[in-house]
Amino acid sequence: MRRIVRSGIILLGAALVVVVLFSNVYRPWARTWGATEEEVLRAMPGDEIVPQPTFEATRAVTIDASPEQIWPWIVQIGYRRAGFYSYDRLDNDGIASAEHIIPEYQGLSVSELIPLSRTVDAEVRLLEPGKFLLLVVGPPDMTETWTWAWGLYEKESGQTRLITRLRVHAESARANLMLDALEIVMMRKHLRGIRRRAEAAELDR
Repeated sequence: MRRIVRSGIILLGAALVVVVLFSNVYRPWARTWGATEEEVLRAMPGDEIVPQPTFEATRAVTIDASPEQIWPWIVQIGYRRAGFYSYDRLDNDGIASAEHIIPEYQGLSVSELIPLSRTVDAEVRLLEPGKFLLLVVGPPDMTETWTWAWGLYEKESGQTRLITRLRVHAESARANLMLDALEIVMMRKHLRGIRRRAEAAELDR
């Protein structure tokens, strides 16, 4: 009996440690990967659309290219478009993300719908070439509404900070847990994929 009690205490302690590490270490890291405190606090287009998000994440990378050179890679993303430069088996039916600029996807406009999966489209709500792109998913009467914003901020060095912000209001505790636990995996790959492509294109110029 004592052995069972001891094992139970050990398991409970281990579970508590996992919860504490997840809440206080992993989740803050995942939600702000690559971003400075100033970038996390900076207002971005679309923040007002989801005023009380259950999940918010601001991530960033520095790219050795100008905003104008990075922008074409962003506007052509989408399911069965240029892909998401992430794990294609998971988000693009296994079709490899584009390694070049696709002219037919460069004429993006406000109100246009971009497919994010077989069943989900995002509306282009704001578009400022070389500066901002804002996608919105879900009308107000849906249980899940979220925004996905990109901002390009040029530095004096000629580099560019690419910042993305995801704000989600989800009623499901499971959906929020999945976002906290796994969404960073795809987003890191996405941002690094844009950086690699933009920098490679710059070297080819």
